Amino acid sequence: MPFPHKNLFKPTAFWCPVSMYTGFMKFLFWAYLLFLVWADATVTNPADPDLWHRLALGDVLWRTGHFPSGDYFSYLADYQRIADHEWGSALIFYGLYQAFGFSAFVVLKLVTLGITLVLVVNAGLQGRKPTMFLAAFYALVLLAMLPSFQSTVRCMVFTHIFFALWLLWYQMERRGRPVLTIFYVLTMVIWANLHGGFVTGLAWLLVVGMIEFALRGDWKIWALRLGLCTAATLINPFGYDLWISTGRALTVTRHGFNEWAPVSWWPEPLSYPGYKLLLFGTIVALVLLVRFRGWRRLDYRAFILLVLFLVISLTSVRHTSLFAAVAGALLPGLFAVEFAFDGSDNPVHRLGLMAVRSTLLLIPLYATLRLIPGAGLELEYPHVACPREAIEYLKREKISGRLLVPFNYGSYALWALRGQMRVSMDGRYDLVYRPKTYQRVEDFFLARGDWQSLLTNPAPNAILTPVNATISAKLQNEPKWIEIWHNGDDAIFVPQ
Repeated sequence: MPFPHKNLFKPTAFWCPVSMYTGFMKFLFWAYLLFLVWADATVTNPADPDLWHRLALGDVLWRTGHFPSGDYFSYLADYQRIADHEWGSALIFYGLYQAFGFSAFVVLKLVTLGITLVLVVNAGLQGRKPTMFLAAFYALVLLAMLPSFQSTVRCMVFTHIFFALWLLWYQMERRGRPVLTIFYVLTMVIWANLHGGFVTGLAWLLVVGMIEFALRGDWKIWALRLGLCTAATLINPFGYDLWISTGRALTVTRHGFNEWAPVSWWPEPLSYPGYKLLLFGTIVALVLLVRFRGWRRLDYRAFILLVLFLVISLTSVRHTSLFAAVAGALLPGLFAVEFAFDGSDNPVHRLGLMAVRSTLLLIPLYATLRLIPGAGLELEYPHVACPREAIEYLKREKISGRLLVPFNYGSYALWALRGQMRVSMDGRYDLVYRPKTYQRVEDFFLARGDWQSLLTNPAPNAILTPVNATISAKLQNEPKWIEIWHNGDDAIFVPQ
């Protein structure tokens, strides 16, 4: 008996209207991805250390209506005139905190990740029919972007949203749907007041313009956009000082900060699995594309941008999520939506393809189901950055003045003790401090070099240190200092 006709595998074989089937597939496609967003993003909700100094600044702005001086929070601040390129995020964060409490930041993480993914997916689909393979591909893109959204919550999420929006606009224009230049300018005004990552947008305009120039395309419109958007960044409370502080942040050394180091491949091969799988898959896909299509039939614009962001992602953990967004927006357009044998008459081929599709969908779904319910909407306070018991003791005993703290503790102490104590160092290391000041504080807690100078120049009113820090044992033998409090993790010392 001959095998049934191949149309039996299609929905119309069961008298299902094509429009109804397509609508149902779109619903399943988006429901699948948004479920992964909710489940993956709420597995853990550690409060990001940078959240606290954003809240502290937002508190001042909401109460006073003006920016504090550079030493308002820190007594070792090197710069007194600070053009804070994240002041807009500080206003948003503090407003949400006042209205809804700390759970608002978990919700904000979910919303910003969801918006970013939706923009990237729409940039990649560009009118194509959602498929099972594309759902599996975007599940991988989501996993690659997740580390930038895992903590709760960072100002850089706004950079991801605007960058994803510009990727969508870029894809729309490539399909003949022009976007008004004024939209780029308006978004840049907002972007420049939310996060220093607005430089990414300017770099994008520059790179696209250079590619268009090299390929004899319409480079003038991109040059115009670059000029207008650069001028638009000056619409901020600090004027050109914003560029000075942003430039300082971009060029400051970040030795010792893992998020600015390249992704570790060994001895941590399983770290950043989404990025590594997406990187490997993209390289294989591009090699096969060149092999079977040849250089002459390539989409040079998409190919160059993919390779460029792939290389950039190798330089820093921070850049991996940007590569994921670019891959999600550009890679699907380089290939057919399904494999060529999707229309094969061979039933083995068709059943094999169905098995591959199902497997690719079920693996991320199964992994996600193993993780829920996770932390839900509750904010978590990792002790490595939030010494809550020690801070509560300082507040309860009304100890005021200068507090010498390690880098990781500074932002939480700055927030919790605002108006009571100023800290030595916090997470604004690229905005408020010179590298030598950061090094000086680090040397103190490691008890190396001229560490004793921080006990007198300037003299702190209290020292908060982890009990396992080298300096903790040293202070026990300092005659002018006495331990007044400790638990299993931290200790507080004050002058005799």
